[in-house]
Amino acid sequence: MRNKWEKWTPEIAMTILRIFGLLLLSLLWLQGDGNEVGVILLLFLAIMALARWRFTLPGWTVLIDQTVCLMMTSFFSFAAYALALPVFESMLKRQPWFALPVFIFAVIYPETSIQLVVVFIQAGLSGAILGGWYQDTNRYQMESDRLRRYHYELENLKEELLIANAQGTRMAELTERNRIAQQLHDDVGHELTASVLALQAFEELWEENDPDAKEMFVQAQRRLSKSAVYLRETVHNIKPVKELGIEGLHEISDQFTLCPVKLNVYGDTGRVPVHLWSILYPTLKEALTNVIRHAQPTLVEISLDISPHILRLSVSNDGVTKDKGVRGTGVGLRNLRHRAKAVGGSISLDTNDGFLLICVLPIE
Repeated sequence: MRNKWEKWTPEIAMTILRIFGLLLLSLLWLQGDGNEVGVILLLFLAIMALARWRFTLPGWTVLIDQTVCLMMTSFFSFAAYALALPVFESMLKRQPWFALPVFIFAVIYPETSIQLVVVFIQAGLSGAILGGWYQDTNRYQMESDRLRRYHYELENLKEELLIANAQGTRMAELTERNRIAQQLHDDVGHELTASVLALQAFEELWEENDPDAKEMFVQAQRRLSKSAVYLRETVHNIKPVKELGIEGLHEISDQFTLCPVKLNVYGDTGRVPVHLWSILYPTLKEALTNVIRHAQPTLVEISLDISPHILRLSVSNDGVTKDKGVRGTGVGLRNLRHRAKAVGGSISLDTNDGFLLICVLPIE
């Protein structure tokens, strides 16, 4: 029933009332003299109603309707009832002052009857009700459009921020690689090159039994020791405080104590970019959190499949879902879906038989 009434709009109601008014006037014309002047009036009112249905006419145009109707009252009496249409249009536009000539006419017109006054009042009330409905509908529609526009802008901004975050992560990774390469070139490479040159000079001096050969050998040793120190410092700076990679997944799964966890890894984890681990870790945490909240498992299986182009993380359990209303629309999972989408991936959830979460991310 609700869907049936939702199809009704103020515009449809306005059109129906205008047609209904014209039909009533046509019946009055047929019951009266039925002369040609009445046809002209009915045709004029129909044209004005059609124009208001097709275009947005200003409120003062009802004065034209009233002028024509007042002129026609001298030819036949039913033209006075036609003034109800301008009253309806005036109240519909929320401009009641344009209907004042009609009520002044009702006061001074000698043939005014109670029926005519009632018709004017009913037309005014109908126009006022429909006008209020129309304004409320427009206001709600504008508010809905504004909120929808803000929602789209926020979604676009969120997408841009997520993409910028992913790009920033990649740029940070490239910057770190360049820094390491530069450090290896400037420090380790320089010392190794100098060591090679010193050893070559030592070889020549040694063959010539030059006393400076020993000093050249000591210099080569010193440079090799220094390059080893530089290399050790570089490796120490590369190693993160917290291990990245499959060790992080092992750590998260080991912290899950509700039931046994089985972690299977297929493929080379070294091919996974650093920025994708920052998505896999919270995804696994979110999946295990959902298992704790909504399932009663005896075993949780985690599978990480790494192919040449994509990786697939799946988390499943054999538990019975306690809350069938869960559809994976929480804030945490929604944010993870945005992060996965920003790098070209996706996250899906199935709660029909326990919990099954699948995260697919592109490696390239």
